[in-house]
Amino acid sequence: MNQFIQRIANHIANEIFIKGLANSKTFQKFAVHTDRHLNKIKKEGVETLNTHIDEIHKQATKAAFSTSAKESSSGATGSGGKVMPPTKPLEGVAGFFSALGKVIRRDLGMGK
Repeated sequence: MNQFIQRIANHIANEIFIKGLANSKTFQKFAVHTDRHLNKIKKEGVETLNTHIDEIHKQATKAAFSTSAKESSSGATGSGGKVMPPTKPLEGVAGFFSALGKVIRRDLGMGK
């Protein structure tokens, strides 16, 4: 019985509250103002985001082309002036020990 009365009270309170706000000119002005403000902020945010993305794209493109130009002019070519693909690392246990040896030599300051 208690839940039934609570449900009726909630329903009546919601009806009064919703109808009161719907008929209130002040609330309607507030809602319209808030909607305009949020749309303005959203539009500015999208424009700012697009501007940042364009800047990042330009910088990335510039960096990619400058890096590839430096590599091709700095002697990253193989024999005969051809650009060679990187060599495939060793696989399996031999590859593991080879990589481990390189890391140890690098950490100890030996070799390259």
